Amino acid sequence: MRGLVLSGGGARGLAHIGVLGVLEAQGFEAEVIAGTSMGGVVGALYATGKTPTEILEIARLTPWLRLLDLVPRPGLISQRGLREFLARYLPARFDQLRKRLVVTAVDLEAGRVAYFFEGDLPGAVMASAAYPGLIAPVQFEGRTYVDGGVLDNLPVDAARFLRAKYVLAVDVTPEISLPGVPRSSIGQVRRSIDIMQNYLTAARRSLYPPELYIRPELPGVGIEQFNRLEEIVEAGRKAAHSARLKF
Repeated sequence: MRGLVLSGGGARGLAHIGVLGVLEAQGFEAEVIAGTSMGGVVGALYATGKTPTEILEIARLTPWLRLLDLVPRPGLISQRGLREFLARYLPARFDQLRKRLVVTAVDLEAGRVAYFFEGDLPGAVMASAAYPGLIAPVQFEGRTYVDGGVLDNLPVDAARFLRAKYVLAVDVTPEISLPGVPRSSIGQVRRSIDIMQNYLTAARRSLYPPELYIRPELPGVGIEQFNRLEEIVEAGRKAAHSARLKF
């Protein structure tokens, strides 16, 4: 059984669309999709049966930055706007998907990764995308969750959980190569999360290695830079074309 793993990364996760287009053109079909945060969003759209071209059109039509909500309360991105987006494009339940999907989130009380693969689909994806400092923690099924990328930004283990034997993983985790320290407190928090995610992702990748690893080159692309959509998608295409696909 083939698995496709899509990491989190905010706007950088739109590179998954470019990767998907190349994979389809080359005959790769995943029976299992695992994703977190933006990887969970793109993965869920793909699992509905939407083509990469259709997902790209959704991305082009979505005013991503209008989801920003500067009202002073926990979270900078409106949960309402994101929930409406997910409800518009996703079915209500996992069993309505055409492909098996698992998304990850982090249980804020228990401090561990949770796998969601049945039940309320938009709610699970919302929990998976609750990026700390940007989206308030999500109340879901009686628990409180934050972005799955906090502990598991490249959830190969989740794909294995659904019995995937061959796993192709696409990693758009932000780089930590930029020099200096951000001046703003939000910038410092984000950089801290980037550092954490890089080290945790590398560690988990060594524990749960995929059969094929694709890393689009997105130097300097921030998680909020949705205005660079076409450039980001093209980076995904280039990375997939450069990979030695064996399946």
